[in-house]
Amino acid sequence: MMLTTLKRSIRYGALVTPVILGAVFGTAAAQAAGAFRLAIPEDALTLDPIASSDNPSIWTELLVYDQLIRPTPDGKALAPGLAEKWTVSPDGLEYVFTLRDAKFSNGDPVTTDDVIFSLQRAAGQKSDWARFFKPITKYEAVDAKTIRMRLDKPFTPMLNNLALFAASIVPKKLVEADKDFFLHPVGSGPFTLTRWSKGEKIELGRNANYWQAGKPKIDAAELDIINEDNARVLKLQAGEIDATIDVPYNQMPKLTADPMLKVGTANVFRVDLVQLNTTKKPFDDQRVRQALNYAVNKDTIIRSILFGNGKPASSAIPIMAYHNEELKPYPQDEAKAKSLLAEAGYAGGFSAKLLIPAGNVIYRQVGTVLQAELKKIGVTLDLQTIEGSSQFSTTKAGNYEMSLSYATSDTIDPDQLTGFTSVNPERANAFHTQWRDDRVNALYALERQTPDGPERGKQFQEIEQRVHDGAPFIFLYHP
Repeated sequence: MMLTTLKRSIRYGALVTPVILGAVFGTAAAQAAGAFRLAIPEDALTLDPIASSDNPSIWTELLVYDQLIRPTPDGKALAPGLAEKWTVSPDGLEYVFTLRDAKFSNGDPVTTDDVIFSLQRAAGQKSDWARFFKPITKYEAVDAKTIRMRLDKPFTPMLNNLALFAASIVPKKLVEADKDFFLHPVGSGPFTLTRWSKGEKIELGRNANYWQAGKPKIDAAELDIINEDNARVLKLQAGEIDATIDVPYNQMPKLTADPMLKVGTANVFRVDLVQLNTTKKPFDDQRVRQALNYAVNKDTIIRSILFGNGKPASSAIPIMAYHNEELKPYPQDEAKAKSLLAEAGYAGGFSAKLLIPAGNVIYRQVGTVLQAELKKIGVTLDLQTIEGSSQFSTTKAGNYEMSLSYATSDTIDPDQLTGFTSVNPERANAFHTQWRDDRVNALYALERQTPDGPERGKQFQEIEQRVHDGAPFIFLYHP
């Protein structure tokens, strides 16, 4: 779960779901002025949808841009976006989309040329998400409002991928004319970018041309970058912000008791874990990685730090469609952990550095628990804080041993996050662990051509089992 708190005077629902998860909402004065100020722990790295992997970038892009289709609020189905309707041929090779009457924030209409340009760009050489869109081999503008796409072979995640932020529709002529377009982007989403003061705040204005009637319900919004968890809460209580996300669970009772605040949680497709760099010793040995999993009591973390707001994780995939219910989390077994370390040649243990995002109270507490638990099997952890916005690039570059982090699914289909956390080579190379399993890679290719149903479910479940056994992470919990 993610923690959400808001001042009761604020009407919420004006921001799309990814931004308001885990928020505390603020003052009546801000609402009267038509502005809404949300504190988030990290800044966006880019507003180019094909170059994004960090959540702050993704959240902001989903406010500025639109996609052809989008998930329903409950995360269980797909709904119309810029496309008001679509059809898929029985053989799964032809997709036809009908565009609604929509405009970009500058008043220009969203055209079939813009859609084709954006999706071809998403499949291009400069895209971090190209493999999600390369199955589309032909585009045809049937008329001013109709687009036909052809595939050479069935690709089951196609519709879900078209709802991905990387499939955001951008204005062709502006992107081609301006090399700095993504510093001041134009989209067809509910908000426009007014100003981006990097490291401080992202200021947004209401898109008067937004196609969805009555949305957004506010005239302006600010995403204030405040790294420290407690600082966000203090600014909320002082009325300096209207909402905050990622509130420490130990503050829930105090915040819930405040009649001016509303605290809430939301189940999200997320898994929290420790990345293990399998290119560095001793993490290149599966026995060592399994030992670390056996050493940690996940229930203790959930009970003492999350105050019960979570479930132990058994793999790197959240509890979502096709989740392997038969797979059980590693139990705490100190004797088993020591035996595996001895077998791997580390009977005396070893020392390692664990990266923890600065300002994150929950992760600081989790890091302390991990330090104490691993000490029992002879592993000495040196906890090193790092700015959250730098953590992703640091692990991506391979400059780490262990890193406390999390992953969230950007689609309602497990294909997306499976590719991110479990497949190598792929865009994140098993979430920067560099772990590789050829059977997982083969299953990943297979599930993408298998129709939705029990057979595809079995493929995902085998992937989860193999990732569990290979243990490129210490699997912690689903918050």
